[in-house]
Amino acid sequence: MYEEYLQHYIRVLSLNPNITVFPLVLIDGFSGGGVYTDPRDNSLYPGSPSRLLEAAKAGAALANLDRQQREIHTPLTLQAEFFFIEKKPSNHEYLNWYLSQQDFAPRFDKDIFLLKGEFTQRLDGIIQHIEKRGRKRRCLFFLDQYGYKDVPFGKIRAIFSRLPHAEIILTFSTDAAINYISDSGDDPRWRKPFERIGLPKERIDKMQEEKQDNKDWRQLIQFGLHQDICLQSSAKFYTPFFIKSDKSNRSYWLVHLSNHEKARDVMTELHWDLKNHFSHYGGPGLWMFGYDPRKDPEIADQLDLFGKTEYSFDETAKDRTQQAILEQLPKLIREFPDGIPYLALYRRVANTTPATLEHIEKIATLLLQAKELEARGPNNKRRRSRIEKNDILHCPRQTTLFRNLGLSGIIRSQYGEKD
Repeated sequence: MYEEYLQHYIRVLSLNPNITVFPLVLIDGFSGGGVYTDPRDNSLYPGSPSRLLEAAKAGAALANLDRQQREIHTPLTLQAEFFFIEKKPSNHEYLNWYLSQQDFAPRFDKDIFLLKGEFTQRLDGIIQHIEKRGRKRRCLFFLDQYGYKDVPFGKIRAIFSRLPHAEIILTFSTDAAINYISDSGDDPRWRKPFERIGLPKERIDKMQEEKQDNKDWRQLIQFGLHQDICLQSSAKFYTPFFIKSDKSNRSYWLVHLSNHEKARDVMTELHWDLKNHFSHYGGPGLWMFGYDPRKDPEIADQLDLFGKTEYSFDETAKDRTQQAILEQLPKLIREFPDGIPYLALYRRVANTTPATLEHIEKIATLLLQAKELEARGPNNKRRRSRIEKNDILHCPRQTTLFRNLGLSGIIRSQYGEKD
């Protein structure tokens, strides 16, 4: 997934033909030794460092191919720096050897930096390095930690406060965290890892209370950790996706954190492109995380984030998403009597929907054409058939009967399609 996102990221952010040089910093906080053995057949496969190096090269090539197809004659030059951090000395030495065998050695200490030590120890030096080159430089942090306790929330907040254009892709093993709590019994030392990552005392106390007093404590803690990552990271945009390992029964979260709605949209587009590789756990519409299990009397039937409520990114899910948006979007816009800017609407729901901006735009356009929605541009100009990004959206005082037909009914009424 990292390679796919990196290639997509470079292509999307270099669409402007006036961009001829694209500076970028990539940080792999848990690099490993550069190559891994598949326990199923003992075959070797490359680790994240070489995959990221190749993906960046491929991303630049795809961006230039796109420019050629659009008849843009100014090529894109990617100026990327790579930081690979590994705390285990033997792994660090092997990574050095492995990348040297891949002919990357001439780039060491120029645009490829192999750092020995823990991510938390090396982070400040990397941030200073980026700040010297301009704190607004785009940077991607790939933090594929083994479990859940190696990336303190304070470090994540430091990244976003000092590097406004940073993005973080973080893995977090909730299964490992909850199993650790379970296996610790009444030993109070279970609190230590959660204190170390910066979870507030009151949240840890709440976890202890839930463990002692609720038969569904595992699910409650799981739901609480989901909220904790969002709140404690300080990121404006937070997109969690859930992955079940094909090598074990454990599941983990892949969390994308950023301060820009475009970054969030690019990541969500990728998940729809990859379809069945990922899932999220919530509803299909604008409020997939609006459900609070603590208020549900049927908690045992509803709460398992890795059970019944799994929601994938296939074509059926896409249809359900669009149908839900059709029902929910007018209700949301009615909350703003003076209207709401289109992009402000997206920012409002970005953290709570699996939908992309394109999904929302499609439904908003159908509602506009069905006169269930009004859009006004500069000088209060009323739109008839399409919505622009700077438009103000309103709901008309009187609505039509179209929405009662559902999504397929509106499409048929607008375009003359038959069953």
